[in-house]
Amino acid sequence: MSPASLIRGVAAPHTLSLSFADVPIRVRTNDPDIRMRLASYFRPYVIADGAAPLAEVSLIQGTVLVDGTFVDVVRDGGRRPKEATQDVPGGRLVLKRMTGVLIGLWPGGAFAAGDIGANLNQGVNLVNNCYAKVVMGRGHVLLHASAVSLDQRTAALAGPPGAGKSTSALHLVEAGFRCLSNDRVLAKPMPDMVEALGYPKQPRVNPGTLVGHPRLCALLAAADRAALAALPAGELWELERKSDVDLDGIYGDGTVELRGQMAALVLLRWQRGGQGLRVRPLAIEEALDALPLVYKNLGAFDLDRAPGSPMSDAERDRYAKLYSRVALVEVTGGIDFAALVGVVKSLLST
Repeated sequence: MSPASLIRGVAAPHTLSLSFADVPIRVRTNDPDIRMRLASYFRPYVIADGAAPLAEVSLIQGTVLVDGTFVDVVRDGGRRPKEATQDVPGGRLVLKRMTGVLIGLWPGGAFAAGDIGANLNQGVNLVNNCYAKVVMGRGHVLLHASAVSLDQRTAALAGPPGAGKSTSALHLVEAGFRCLSNDRVLAKPMPDMVEALGYPKQPRVNPGTLVGHPRLCALLAAADRAALAALPAGELWELERKSDVDLDGIYGDGTVELRGQMAALVLLRWQRGGQGLRVRPLAIEEALDALPLVYKNLGAFDLDRAPGSPMSDAERDRYAKLYSRVALVEVTGGIDFAALVGVVKSLLST
């Protein structure tokens, strides 16, 4: 039983051709509404070039029957597993525990089956995983970071959970930067520069980000905005209720761009309640010591690695090579988005 065989014979007549940063992908679905919603979602990121697809994704509204045992993917800190996997001939099956969506992976292809209409984000993520797999096959490493660009020069923003990577990027966009990526960056040293590629994915942010942003707060209903503003600052910061933000729709076409030249990595280690804002350069070894805050892989969605496997020495060496080509800085003290704008502008102007 290969993953591809599970959907063989399922009619998926609605086709969408996408191309992100020279990675053409074809999406097929049996639901015209899913196709329409994906076309709208990906519109700011797509450059149509007519090239043959490097990956094909099928999104099936409906169930697919499968036998066998799924093994939960263990998460750090004893957190509840999000996924379970089953390796099968020719690929891998991944079961999303919260939604019941079944995902099949094989070289150059993937499917997701279940209530995709109610969980469109999982279809979006699958397309992004296929895109990233192609790019990583070209030698790019994956960073857990947001990123913004100014005149094609890019700064990646990384840090521990809750550091405000996405919020920082949105404040920088408000100050005139372009958004390269909200949460994932693909980077590769080239002979004359370091290429940075973003994920074609809208920022997904919590209410605390919307409430504290001068323009995005208008996305909240007035009553909701007032109720959220009345919460204690710490409670609002920790509140999890994700919303997509269409930056091109808010700021105008061209606000998001998937390709830039990476010039800096900013490690956000500031804290709520901290005093002042301090910026210091990091030596490569210091930055590598903090690599767990930056390192990312495709997890269960990478057929070339076992689910849950740790970073290898070879991977660490690739990050070291990347770090040798960009400015590395650490920001500590108190959270100050306005001051961060000046810091990032300075890094990208040198």
